Amino acid sequence: MAWQAAVPFKATTMKAKPDIVKKVLAGFVFLFLLASCAHETRFVTPKVELMNLNVKDVTFSHINYTANIRLYNPNLEALHVNFMDYTLYVNGIKLIDGAEQVDKKVGPHEEAVVPVRLSGSVLNVIRLVSSMQNAHQVDFEMKGIVSGNDNAGRAFSLPFKEKGKLDLSSLNPGLPLR
Repeated sequence: MAWQAAVPFKATTMKAKPDIVKKVLAGFVFLFLLASCAHETRFVTPKVELMNLNVKDVTFSHINYTANIRLYNPNLEALHVNFMDYTLYVNGIKLIDGAEQVDKKVGPHEEAVVPVRLSGSVLNVIRLVSSMQNAHQVDFEMKGIVSGNDNAGRAFSLPFKEKGKLDLSSLNPGLPLR
């Protein structure tokens, strides 16, 4: 009886191996087709520049701003931008940030001005001012995401990031820095 129980087990094991191999191969074919159909973005990250920053209102804890951000499209295809996320760090301190639903079409090798609302912490502004005493230059980093659709309606999300230094002596050339 032990032999009879082992025979059906071996038969089902032998039959199961081709089924497993077929399922694994079918899975690989599915993944290959999925990967070949997936659309990898062909866009270059747009250039982003903070043009102006105006104080809208101040509360005990926050400063709300309105700003204009220049968005340059270096691509060969128009970008239909519907969302922007933006953060600015100065001397490693997060000065302002915000996210905005927008509706801008930026043609190839064209630029557009995108109005956004941003906010920042009053405490961070105080920290920044105290870190800038006797400073001749400050580090800045701006980063964020530009999202939208291409001409075919496919979604894209392009992160941007820029670092640099601001020379404070050029801001007030008539006053000597100590």
